[in-house]
Amino acid sequence: MVLVADRTLSADYKVLFEGIFATMQTTQVPEIAMRRFVSPPVKTDDLGRAKTVPLGLRRLESALLEYTDLQADDIICTTPEFLPRLLGPSVKVVAVSSSDPLGNGMSNTTTKSFWKGELYTSYWTRKMLRQIAEAKQKYDFKVVAGGAGAWQWDRYEDSTAADCIDVIFEGYFESQGPALFTNLIEGRPTDSYILEEGTCTERVRPIKSPSLLGIIELSRGCARGCKFCTMGDKKMSHLSCDIICADLETNVAGGVKSVVSGSEDFFRYGATGIKPDFDKLRDLLERMRQVKGLSFMQIDHANISTVAQMADDELKEVRRLLTWEKESDYLWVNMGVESANGHLVAQNSPGKIAPFRPDDWEDIVRRTVERMSKNGFFSVVSLILGLPGETPDDVQRTLKLVKYLENQHAVVFPVFYEPLSAEQIAGDFAFTVNKMTAEHLELYSSCYEINFRKVPLLFRDNQRAGGVSWFKRTAIQLLGKTEVRAWRNNFKKIGRQIADRKIAVET
Repeated sequence: MVLVADRTLSADYKVLFEGIFATMQTTQVPEIAMRRFVSPPVKTDDLGRAKTVPLGLRRLESALLEYTDLQADDIICTTPEFLPRLLGPSVKVVAVSSSDPLGNGMSNTTTKSFWKGELYTSYWTRKMLRQIAEAKQKYDFKVVAGGAGAWQWDRYEDSTAADCIDVIFEGYFESQGPALFTNLIEGRPTDSYILEEGTCTERVRPIKSPSLLGIIELSRGCARGCKFCTMGDKKMSHLSCDIICADLETNVAGGVKSVVSGSEDFFRYGATGIKPDFDKLRDLLERMRQVKGLSFMQIDHANISTVAQMADDELKEVRRLLTWEKESDYLWVNMGVESANGHLVAQNSPGKIAPFRPDDWEDIVRRTVERMSKNGFFSVVSLILGLPGETPDDVQRTLKLVKYLENQHAVVFPVFYEPLSAEQIAGDFAFTVNKMTAEHLELYSSCYEINFRKVPLLFRDNQRAGGVSWFKRTAIQLLGKTEVRAWRNNFKKIGRQIADRKIAVET
């Protein structure tokens, strides 16, 4: 078995923001700069085993070892650079993972709307699939494609994928995956598309080697019903403290001391519903703190409505428990606000606001961001432009909310709505630059003017806590200044396009 991820996920990032920054780049950035600096390569041993790979591949590796007859020597988690040397007559299955194989993830479709070139996520994935397809013709192995972006291979036509991939596997691996691989090894027929609707947490086993960015999975699923998220319809379930701490120890032992929490809603760990269970979260964090050698943990996602149910003393205690060897002034938490109009949010995310009322959403957002700031957190707020049902008034209301957030300990990232369902894709529900109004552009550029001032401080602080060298921190800051100028020029260009469209309509 050869397990490999696309090149943007096969890199030696020190902190989460580095990985986010890299996956948003297009081929406008020279490839040598991407490979050597923005997305530096992961080290491999003489057999091609990578020091770190994405957590999904580590889970796949553990499940194969637990639930099949495969042994450790039968499985190699490698990098795209080493991959060609491994593809030979002994290979039975190649598993490919990508978070955004065709560049259709919401954050990245937004980026490529403003920048020339192709996203490196899709460019490098296509390049790797062509290499695999060429070797496959010679050696007749099978190819399974999965990862967070697997839905794109199912929903969109892509000739490169069609020439290479035998099975698309969407969802968590532990229940259906081991049997699939056994069937492929033994030459039995399989379905070409497999969807796992559950979270499979009861079958999760600890990872055997470090994960990319030291990602530590706490929970799976969310079940708040967001129609633009693949986790929206999966009931949240939690991994045990024992497995979480075992994964943490594996990362630290492998030299990965700056880690990331993996959950759709960090503050809901241990809860049986939408009400947070502070005691279980605190117990987990206290257990994690007993692992020696940790420097810094970055929270990924949290839900506004979950945080709003927590008391200030609980938030302060969580902040204290997240302060390890390297203290961070910008311990950021990504929270989806989507729009100031709670009814629009509820229409597209039926459970997101519960247990609160849609009428109170804007006020809840304001108070929650204030409280996060007061209790030592930095809010990374996301908005979605072009949600189905959005009106010009919704855009103006959201702009007013952004003006308020400007004075908080927060940044705001707007993204374009990108549908997940085949019906919405066919119905052209995706929001694009060509659908932007002047009001949309004002909202978008206002968010980025906030980010231009605050993101460099956040980035530098996280890199320092994560052990990034002074040289790279300085270089990233200089690169950031260049990108700020380019973003502003793009805003002017889009503004002219919007004005020209308006004139064309009027005449």
